[in-house]
Amino acid sequence: MKRATKEILTFFPNLKNHLNDNESAMLSDETLSTLMSMEQTFLKLAWFFENPDKENFNLETLYKTLEDEWLEFALEVIDLFFKNDTYLIKNQTTSFVTEKSTYLNQSQFADYLKEHGLTYNRSKVNTYMKRGKLPGPDLVVGNTKYWLIATCENYLHGEIEISNSDNSI
Repeated sequence: MKRATKEILTFFPNLKNHLNDNESAMLSDETLSTLMSMEQTFLKLAWFFENPDKENFNLETLYKTLEDEWLEFALEVIDLFFKNDTYLIKNQTTSFVTEKSTYLNQSQFADYLKEHGLTYNRSKVNTYMKRGKLPGPDLVVGNTKYWLIATCENYLHGEIEISNSDNSI
């Protein structure tokens, strides 16, 4: 499942049951008819994220159904999709920063990993960053690097999986 879709599901968990309902036109129409217009919009967006070669998404839908923070959220997940799920934007030059965005600096990133059972400190994060073993920062302000909490979570889960597979050998 794409990160952008996971982000949608944090606000609309009921849509998870409908992610595969787009396999036939009749089923997708039936599913959409049971949802409110905002939910329909985000489900259509998730369908596109999960299968962009077969699904399409019309931006007019955003214009007609969303406003304020929901429109901002939709634009954020579209940005997340193109930057992190497709890697079509290789050299990121923009970032959405909103009140609900949670960014961690290098020390906070290390603390986050340590709080979740990994042996990390600021210098280890710095070393791993230089070696390219950490994900690139989501935001750089005045030479200070910041990572979205979602980026930190993904890295943590990857490290835990590696640790578990090493322990099972």
